[in-house]
Amino acid sequence: APQGGRPTRSFTARWPAATMGFTWSARQKRWLATWGGQPDRAAEGGQLGGRTIVVQYAKTTRSRFHDFLGSYTPLIHTTGAGRAVVLRDGRAYQARWSRPTQDKGTTYTTPAGEPINFAPGQVWVVLLNDGKPYIP
Repeated sequence: APQGGRPTRSFTARWPAATMGFTWSARQKRWLATWGGQPDRAAEGGQLGGRTIVVQYAKTTRSRFHDFLGSYTPLIHTTGAGRAVVLRDGRAYQARWSRPTQDKGTTYTTPAGEPINFAPGQVWVVLLNDGKPYIP
């Protein structure tokens, strides 16, 4: 794991119509997922979760798609660069993300530019609005 980080028990991602949470389980050594305040479960009944959770903040705008009522689907722009938070081993690490073009992968670094290593195992990436106004 990177140096530093802040001890963190939980994180909640919020969208206009939904919430997703992650709570650190020291016993299971992973972040347990919730959806709408309830455990997020796999088909066989076990609670979903991952060893590393990446919260990536990105620009959100209106896409060209909409539902039958005319409500537009948000478009999250995953090219460019921005801030992120990496949850690993019960700690939160400030991070930066970068993806220069659509045909390249995303890299995650510390604020100083060093690569952030993820814990072995499953990684979840949660995309959130960067906090600036958007038109859904």
